[in-house]
Amino acid sequence: MGIEQFPEIETFQKLPRKVIVKGGSSGFDSKGRPELRGIVINNTGHPIRDIKVSLILFDENEIPILNKSTSPDPTGLPQGAIGSFTFILDDYQQEIKNYYLYANW
Repeated sequence: MGIEQFPEIETFQKLPRKVIVKGGSSGFDSKGRPELRGIVINNTGHPIRDIKVSLILFDENEIPILNKSTSPDPTGLPQGAIGSFTFILDDYQQEIKNYYLYANW
């Protein structure tokens, strides 16, 4: 995914000095499983590696019901680089709507 697909991000100087995880489109894959795609932006000021993106899914009462992790592509990002990730959930049948994303490395 290129930076031109996210017009609200003009320059990295305007972003906070942290790793930013942004969920993009949610829907269903070709097999009917719910999926969530998104990006990870490294704006920490130094390269990072072995990144994991975690998804916490909430029910209608804001109670966590599912926690999954995945590695973005690529798993190591230099300063200013963007990686992408996809969650495909086999054990959940609804569209992914109420969620929280975070990254650690």
